[in-house]
This record gives sequence, structure tokens and C-alpha cells, in this order.
Amino acid sequence: MRKPIQIAIPQPCHEKWSEMTPTDKGRFCAACQKSVTDFTNASDREIVQLINSNKNLCGRFSPSQLDRDLIVPKEKSKVWTAIAAGVISFITIGSHKATAQETIKTEQTDYTNSHETVGILTGVVRDKNDVLADVTITNKTNNETTVSLLSGDYEILADKGDIIEFYLDGYITQTITVKSSPHKNIKLKKDKNYNEQEQKTGPFVITGTVNDETGPLPSANIVIKGTSTSTKTDINGNYSIKVKKGDILEFSFIGYKTKNILVTSNNNISVLFTSEDNANLGLIVVERERTFFGRVFHSIGNFFR
Repeated sequence: MRKPIQIAIPQPCHEKWSEMTPTDKGRFCAACQKSVTDFTNASDREIVQLINSNKNLCGRFSPSQLDRDLIVPKEKSKVWTAIAAGVISFITIGSHKATAQETIKTEQTDYTNSHETVGILTGVVRDKNDVLADVTITNKTNNETTVSLLSGDYEILADKGDIIEFYLDGYITQTITVKSSPHKNIKLKKDKNYNEQEQKTGPFVITGTVNDETGPLPSANIVIKGTSTSTKTDINGNYSIKVKKGDILEFSFIGYKTKNILVTSNNNISVLFTSEDNANLGLIVVERERTFFGRVFHSIGNFFR
């Protein structure tokens, strides 16, 4: 039986990750003259493979990777894979011979590809009089979210057939289906039933950006604490989420400690992760489960230390 492997960092390194020299696989620490491998985006299998090939590693890990058994699925036997492929081929040949005796019916149909790739949908959002900034634009199909700029311009990842929603307080929400054209201008209408006084105490939309010291963080996670309501930042680090006064927003990103911010108004909330928020760094200690006799000898060794 394969023994489980755990990663532990009993003495975390106090050097700042942002001040280390970037390398292909991580960074180089000038203080201890060691290469520090960035494992924060590595799978359990990749971590185990690197540990087995180099017993003296120094690495950067997220808290979720520490102090637990690393899960490495067993690889399928190549022999059984070959046998299975052979059986499937045999069945396929038999089925082909059995149906080939029947008359093949053909039917001509018009083919349309509902998943045609548009790429990035662009355009300008405006009302009757002027362009509109801070409009929340959400792709309901792939959950991408962005906001319009001061110029009213927007861009969002979309494919043909995707549903795009445009939302702004005081305006009627508009929904469109993406066509073949990668450009679509939007005109929002004022909501006559909108009550600004009610909006001050009721739910409202918070927008902002999430960055670290090198720039925007795409796919950062934003959650209303204690609920299942969440969103992610787009490729430019922008996000939007509907909240109410008193909610606590949790901002998280792999490799950094979670930040909690209390919502006190409808002002934009932007977050900056710094080197002080880095995840654990330090020399890797591999902990393997000991057998009964191994634990006995380990205890005897501790007695004589």
C-alpha cells in the first residue's frame, strides 16, 4: 500500500516573496541562496513528482495544500487500456456489419453552429442623453462579469448564443443574445418605478477591482460571508456583486490570505494584496505515515536526543 504524503512547514521563511528574483519555476531567495518553487497552482501529483526527484526543496504553498494527505490518483495500466480498446473495436466492427445490410436513409438539413466563437464582445452603453459608466455587464452563460468605462465602452468574453445582461441602478435591465457580430451598442432606458430612497437601504451593486503588487488579479473570488452569493474578477481584475449595507465581503486568491471588508455604503470597494498577505513559504518537510515499529524506533530515538 502506498504511504500518504503530507507537506508541512514548521518554520516558515520570513523573506518577502515579492522581493525575490523571478525564475522559470518560482523565485530565487538571495538571503538563503536557494531557489523557491511556486507550488500554489500545482496539482498534488506534480508536487509529489517534484519531491521524489529532489528531496531538498524550498517552496511556496497555499494554506489548503499543507497538513493534509496529498491525493495522487493511480494511473491506469497500459495493458488493460490496450485490451479495452481492442474489445471496443471488435464490438464496433460487429455493429457496423450488422447495420450495413440495411438501406441507409439520408436527410438534408440546414446546419447552424450555436457555439460559434465570437471571442470578445465590444460596444458602448448609453442612455437617451449620454454614455453610461459603471454598468454591470454579465455573461449569464459563462459567468464572466465586467463594467463599462467612463467612456461607456465595454468588452466581455462571449460566444454566439451567449446571454448578456446589462444592469445599472435606475435603469431597466436589458438582456441580449450574442449574434455573429463581435460589436453591439446598448441603449438603456430609465426605470420610471425606480425609487432612489428605497435603494439606499435595500440591495445595491458594489463594483471594484482586485490587484496585487504586479497588477490585476483575474479569477479572484469574492463571497458575501455566510451566504452562497459569490462572483469572480474578470481578466482586468474588475468585479461587481449585489450586496446590502452590513454585509461582509471575503476577497480571496490562491497564494494570499483572505481579506474581509464590511460594506458600509454603495461606494466602490477595491482590494490590494501585498507581500504581507502571502501564503506560507518555507523549507518543505515531508511527513509519511509510520508503521508500528517505525513509531517505536522514532520514540526511542527521541529519548536519547
